[in-house]
Amino acid sequence: TIVLRKKTKYCRYFFITLVLRGLSTQFKSWYKVHTLYTQGWVFLVLVLLTGSESQPSRTSEPLVIPRVVSRMYLSPDELRKLRFKPTVGTIQLSEGHEAKLNCSIEIPDTRLEPAILWVKDMFLCITYYSIKHVQRVDAGDYRCRLSISNMLVESDPISIRVEGLPTFVKQPEDKNVTIYTPFTLSCEAVGPPGPVHIRWFRDGSPYTECYMIHSNISTAGVDKYTRFSCEANNTKGITTSREAHVNVKVHPRPPTHVTVTERQSNKLTLSWTPGHDGFSPLTTCRIRVREVTTTRFINVTVPPFHSEVPGLQAMTKYNLSVSCSNEQGASPNSKWVESNTTEGVPSIHPGNVTVQLEGSSLVIEWKPPPSDKINGILSGYDVIVRYGTPDPPFVFSTEPQVSSTEFNKTYSVEVAACTQAGRGMVSPRVELFVPEDIENLGISEELQAKLQDVMVMRTLLSVGKVLGEGEFGSVVEGHFTQPDGTSEKVAVKTMKLDSFSQREIEEFLNEAACMKDFNHPNVIKLLGVCLEVGSAHFPKPMVILPFMKHGDLHSFLLRSRHRETPMFLPTQTLLKFMVDIASGMEYLSGRNFLHRDLAARNCMLRDDMTVCVADFGLSKKIYSGDYYRQGRIAKMPVKWIALESLADRVFTVKSDVWAFGVTMWEIATRGMTPYPGVQNHEIYDYLVEGHRLKQPPDCLDELYEIMYSCWRADPLDRPFFPQLREMLEKLAEKLPESSSRDDIIYINTSFPEEDPDREALQAEPPVLSSSPCCSRMAAENTVVTADIHGSVADDQDDGSDRYVVVISSSAPPRAATVDTPLLSDDSLSQANGTTATAMDHSLYDPAFML
Repeated sequence: TIVLRKKTKYCRYFFITLVLRGLSTQFKSWYKVHTLYTQGWVFLVLVLLTGSESQPSRTSEPLVIPRVVSRMYLSPDELRKLRFKPTVGTIQLSEGHEAKLNCSIEIPDTRLEPAILWVKDMFLCITYYSIKHVQRVDAGDYRCRLSISNMLVESDPISIRVEGLPTFVKQPEDKNVTIYTPFTLSCEAVGPPGPVHIRWFRDGSPYTECYMIHSNISTAGVDKYTRFSCEANNTKGITTSREAHVNVKVHPRPPTHVTVTERQSNKLTLSWTPGHDGFSPLTTCRIRVREVTTTRFINVTVPPFHSEVPGLQAMTKYNLSVSCSNEQGASPNSKWVESNTTEGVPSIHPGNVTVQLEGSSLVIEWKPPPSDKINGILSGYDVIVRYGTPDPPFVFSTEPQVSSTEFNKTYSVEVAACTQAGRGMVSPRVELFVPEDIENLGISEELQAKLQDVMVMRTLLSVGKVLGEGEFGSVVEGHFTQPDGTSEKVAVKTMKLDSFSQREIEEFLNEAACMKDFNHPNVIKLLGVCLEVGSAHFPKPMVILPFMKHGDLHSFLLRSRHRETPMFLPTQTLLKFMVDIASGMEYLSGRNFLHRDLAARNCMLRDDMTVCVADFGLSKKIYSGDYYRQGRIAKMPVKWIALESLADRVFTVKSDVWAFGVTMWEIATRGMTPYPGVQNHEIYDYLVEGHRLKQPPDCLDELYEIMYSCWRADPLDRPFFPQLREMLEKLAEKLPESSSRDDIIYINTSFPEEDPDREALQAEPPVLSSSPCCSRMAAENTVVTADIHGSVADDQDDGSDRYVVVISSSAPPRAATVDTPLLSDDSLSQANGTTATAMDHSLYDPAFML
């Protein structure tokens, strides 16, 4: 038996007969029916049981009788004659009894197996109906419904009326009342059967003498806790209601768990648990605050049962208690709780604040606040210095002396006393104007003396666009007015002073002072130093240098490769760059000056293509992405630094020689980054293992040997700069002169670009080059596309243009042939405007003339 619920209506105790058709007589198995209930519907699941453990216990009663029934249909007349047989119209019974409903109908052919369903109050039930224990919800009208041949036949209704004990629809409720105050209680019950009578009880004893029809009762009041209940009576029996508890309102009980949850300098936060409310809601609580000799009260509205206690003195002990009130009155006070406020901030500012300028410092004096206004233990002072508008910056200090960080500005100074709790009131502002002067930089007197003869007025310098900018410095274009009134285009170097200390400012100017004594064509010369009067945070020193049209050498080399039309740089020109740098470094090393940061980026290129060494010492700490910081060590250009300098941070002339070798490699590769594929943090291990920069694809062997000599592990084995200059000059003398780009055909070949994220390619580059310096390994059967840039024919053209293709190979010499159409006679003639005649090729010389 299961229960089917459909839309709050209940059909209970229905029986289902399952008939399985079409089964073979040889098919023997056990079946079990499961019921699933969801959303008001019952689903039946038939499960095939194949194990002996799941077989039913009564094997003598087969569950299924297999048979085959042919499909039958009734005629319209037979359908019209179908009627349910008359049955009882009304069933009246008491709750808990069993109700059986029957309906019957005659069907001409039972093989039709019609489905008869029960409907209660228009809601569907199933099959014939039996209710074991009738409840009031089972009352209603029931009908049988037959569905046959797409036709519905319904029986006359059978009404079930259920009678039982009275049912309460309203029971007495609890009440909290004032003593001797009248109140009313209600109790209501219904049948069937009726009528239903009510009788009241007080504290378990009859309160009314007899049963009454009305359900309300009024009392004159009570003076103590009382219980009320009622009985409902009809012909079926008596039902008793719940007991209503009537409480008499009294004063609340004292609060408990009074706790200080937060302490501040001038207030405490208090929380508590209220006592019993005396059967009346608590409306207010009073906090009693007692100091040594005084007591004050604070009234708060509740709930919530926590509150702040304001207006207290810092670092003071207090006792607190709480009482709460309802409409009957206040509760007794809680137990005392002791607590103290924390340290506060001074409530008055320091007085008599004065400020004076002494050298490059502001000296500030003041008078401390009175001790009774400090609200704690004085821990120091905050000195607040403002300068500039709008949104002026701040300088905080705890000392009476502050370095002036802006000149030609008006400073405003404020002072505030502090305790551990924080800063107190700030004093009124005191202002002081600070003029601009070299003495304000805070540098040594010796350095001031060195700079006196190179200091120029800021008004003589006008600055323009930014030419370059690094992490800590920048170079801008400018015009410098000479004493004779002429204007010279210059480059102005500045520092981003937010990132530098006073010592580093002095180093900046000290190295600039050294530059004033340099006088060499390959070393940049200092033109002057001035102080910026702009809006920076410090009088910014500005170093004035000659303007270099082509900028730094590294950028020039990169532009020669990467612009839309690559610039031709013959080997003679590249060697000239190296000789210039070696000559400049020879001059510096002869004056015992260490550069420490020699690289192509720190060499400048004049209009006449002369290279000048620059940024010596000045830029050793002004680096950008090529620098690697190891722990707390200052940033260093690790790919240019010598092995011993990486290990011990010791710089010598021979460490500059190492950097010169790397610079030569940069020039030979037209600006490639050294050690492609090797990360900065891997350089040291890479060098210790014996690795060095590889020979560039189009680099002369003799030139690479000079480079390699600069990278010997022992500094004593490296050459000095005079030796390097001489070796480079001798090598340059061996090369043919190159007076113009039209004298030599150059072939644009693509070399592997540097890529710091991958290892250097091991494949050999193309063997054709733009000059007599070529790779030592020649590729066989290699086709190289050559862009031939010839001269424009003019009146003086004598047809003497020459085109050199150099093929260098370590293999035994063999006869060279030129059979590629890329370098045919016709193409050469067309490109150069001349008639080229092929010459005999030497069987022994790998270089041949076209």
